[in-house]
Amino acid sequence: MNYRLDRRFVLRSLGINVMTLGTVTVGAFLLPGIWAWVFAGLAVLLLTNAVSMAVWPPVVVRTTDDDVRVGGRLTVRRITTPWSEVEGVDHADGRLYFTRGDETILSFPIAYVGPRGEELVRDIYDRLNTANGYTRFNPS
Repeated sequence: MNYRLDRRFVLRSLGINVMTLGTVTVGAFLLPGIWAWVFAGLAVLLLTNAVSMAVWPPVVVRTTDDDVRVGGRLTVRRITTPWSEVEGVDHADGRLYFTRGDETILSFPIAYVGPRGEELVRDIYDRLNTANGYTRFNPS
């Protein structure tokens, strides 16, 4: 299951992208020779990136039967953890806390997935229970 970044977090990056696109487009029209073509190419790349980010925000959580991956573009560093290494999951203060076997705790803001936050919490608890073979965690 993929959970994409909420649009409110994408807007800042999208705005910077569009402002840079405007500047590069002006450069494409005003600069002479090869620089105009370089800036035109950059403008095409920036436009493509802006449209793709607006239509498909980056995936910030991906859950499978084997592991969970949190983080990604525009958020925290991407970390993949197999369910067998997860000793506990808590959610408090709008964050998910994954306790791993090596005594590290990963913290991930639920706000990054927006209105699908409750669905994410339920999915993580269900997959963790399935990986352990019994009901170990209850999200309530």
